[in-house]
Amino acid sequence: MNRRDTSITQGIRIPLWNVDVAYLLRLDIGGHDFWVVFDTGSADLWVASTDCTTEDCHGVPKYSQAESHTLSLLGEPFKLSYLSGSVVGIVATETIELGWYQIASQAFALANRTSGLDLADVGNSGILGFAFPSTAAIQPALGTTVLENIFEHLSEERRLFAYTLGRNNVETGTASDSSITIGELDSSIVNDSSQLSYFPVFRTSHSPYDFWKLPIQSFTINSLSLHLSRSLVPGAISPIGVLDTGTTFILGPAADVEAFWNTVNVGNSVRYNKDAQRWEVRCNRAIDVRVRLGEEDAALEIPLHPEDVSITWSSANEDAWCTGGLQANAEVNSGDWILGDSFLRNVYVIHQAASSTRPALIGLLNLTDPQTALSDFQKSRGQDPIPLPTSSVLGQLSRPQTRVLVIAIAVCASGGLIIGIIATLVCGSRRKLQETVGQNATA
Repeated sequence: MNRRDTSITQGIRIPLWNVDVAYLLRLDIGGHDFWVVFDTGSADLWVASTDCTTEDCHGVPKYSQAESHTLSLLGEPFKLSYLSGSVVGIVATETIELGWYQIASQAFALANRTSGLDLADVGNSGILGFAFPSTAAIQPALGTTVLENIFEHLSEERRLFAYTLGRNNVETGTASDSSITIGELDSSIVNDSSQLSYFPVFRTSHSPYDFWKLPIQSFTINSLSLHLSRSLVPGAISPIGVLDTGTTFILGPAADVEAFWNTVNVGNSVRYNKDAQRWEVRCNRAIDVRVRLGEEDAALEIPLHPEDVSITWSSANEDAWCTGGLQANAEVNSGDWILGDSFLRNVYVIHQAASSTRPALIGLLNLTDPQTALSDFQKSRGQDPIPLPTSSVLGQLSRPQTRVLVIAIAVCASGGLIIGIIATLVCGSRRKLQETVGQNATA
């Protein structure tokens, strides 16, 4: 690994591009820039090649073998499936640059076929994963992950990355800051690591780390505690949530998600859209949702901004329907819940690798003040005249929908610009299926 800077221990800050349904970063591969999804829920790097002629990968910049002098084809096939979509290609090595880090002979995949990922709609040419190496589809014998290569040249205490995911304001056309730092904290957010609450990453006994996981202690809706289904993860006492920047929404068991929305549904403020297979809520529905994460005796309560519970990518009036920030997905197998962008926008997150003296850690800092968030929401969406939920409606199931599968929701785009037309089963939940990681014990 080479650096353009003489100090190899220095960290970097990389801006992220918020395209509503995902967060992209710019990556130089073989001397050419590509936008790739920043994904903490997978570990591989891949980019669409000029050999990719499927409709799914039309309209985005592609990697050309003919234009590189540092490419080395390894001849091994590459195949990766997500909750929504898949990619097939070949494994190769190439020189890449991320910020001022330069990595020679980085293992990655040249995609010659993608399906269900709708790259042009999102604006990305590939995906860069930041999960643990045990989840990588590219085998260690062929090369290590980008994050491993960077961490190898950092001291133990600097083997971390941290990020903040901003919001796009559809009313003003402005956006709050989104960025990732590697090897250091963002001094514009925190001055000292002690400002965060740290929790050990959950893993099944005698198994390697796979995804960035934490126990979920509770969901509350205006102080009403929602009953959560028993965890299906071996060894877990509480439901397990995976922090995943590559997924647009919070995804959970269908029964739990239905109970959540039926609790919110006072005055017909919630509906299930059977055609689109998603939960929708009145755009002015203002509720206070909080998630408690971490070990039970030290869990951190994280308030969600109402805009992350009632999501719109265009201006909305009080009579409009918005997409619910929680959706159901029966195919999640990396944990019980996926805590995607609608959760992660509310926290500053640090992911720290394990050291010789401690386990891998996740550090969290609340970024959402519930009172300020509610005030801003009401100014933007209008007042909510419907009464708040009460214990009498908590978790009522109005109809059997526990088999509902909402895989993902994307926003269709034209020329890479989001225009707010919602489509299902396209982008969002980009989660690697467990068979590609050797049937890990958390499957």
